[in-house]
Amino acid sequence: MYRIGFFIYEGCYLSSLSGPIDAFQIANAFAKKQQGNNTDAFFSWSTIGLNKEPITTSCGIRLTPDTEISEKESYDLLYIPSFPYKGIEVFEQLSKQLTPSFGWFKKAWENGAVICSNCTSAFILAETGLLNDKLATTAWWLERVFANRYPRVNLDITQLITEQENIVCAGAGNSHQNLAMNLIEKQFSKELAVQCAKTLMVDARLAAQSPYQNLLTAAPSEDPVIQKAQHWLHTHMNSNIDLAKLATDLGVSQRTLIRKFKAELDETPIRYLQNIRIEAAKSLLETTKMPIPEIVEQVGYSDLSAFSKLFKQRTQLTPKGYRLLF
Repeated sequence: MYRIGFFIYEGCYLSSLSGPIDAFQIANAFAKKQQGNNTDAFFSWSTIGLNKEPITTSCGIRLTPDTEISEKESYDLLYIPSFPYKGIEVFEQLSKQLTPSFGWFKKAWENGAVICSNCTSAFILAETGLLNDKLATTAWWLERVFANRYPRVNLDITQLITEQENIVCAGAGNSHQNLAMNLIEKQFSKELAVQCAKTLMVDARLAAQSPYQNLLTAAPSEDPVIQKAQHWLHTHMNSNIDLAKLATDLGVSQRTLIRKFKAELDETPIRYLQNIRIEAAKSLLETTKMPIPEIVEQVGYSDLSAFSKLFKQRTQLTPKGYRLLF
């Protein structure tokens, strides 16, 4: 029997908790059908709290933990559900509340348990120090916040699921279901995971967050030069860009403009313009039946092949594949 401990805490998402539990329940049902109804359940689980006091999930439903971290229970896997991110100050308050669990997670990992996070709970896992020098992912829209707070973590926001040294992270939102399918496949079989994915209508082919990622999520710059440059690039998206002339018009050198972009947005002006064009193309692919060559021309490209290559680099999908998905 594979023992899973679901760590529950004040304000966690109920769906991030109940989704994987439903998946493991369905996996048990299929496994029993395949191996005989007298077969014991393959997956078992319980909820664990800082103590045995009830907690209230983010949607207001109250749950009472089955056990608490002080009890000497052993688990094959510990899972941390996600929480609504409301800013770093609110998270720091949550982190202080959960500090008593950090040593418990470390000890469980040292004793061989797999530790899993989903979406925002990667922040909690990072607070334990267990993610230092390890590969991780989290909600794509929190990339900069996470990277700034945890510079020792090897963050790869394009990945849906990362795994290194018994530390597993799932990306944004409902990726907890893909994580569950991944665990079912590893602990039981690929066939069982496929059955569960079909039953729950989980897209088991999904391997990256990139198709869902908005490439323009950086907070507005307070630098007036960058503000003016951003406005100009947005309003002249489909024009040929002369970066040297743009810099001169803004009263700075081209080198200074590039340096400011890197400092403020962590990318060059050209890459920022490419992201503007890709996001515009995404919108047209999602909302219109306009032929792809026309979309490419409308967002400022004359070479369909070059744009398609760039589009796939940033989204992991071709323009046609993106349109089919969304």
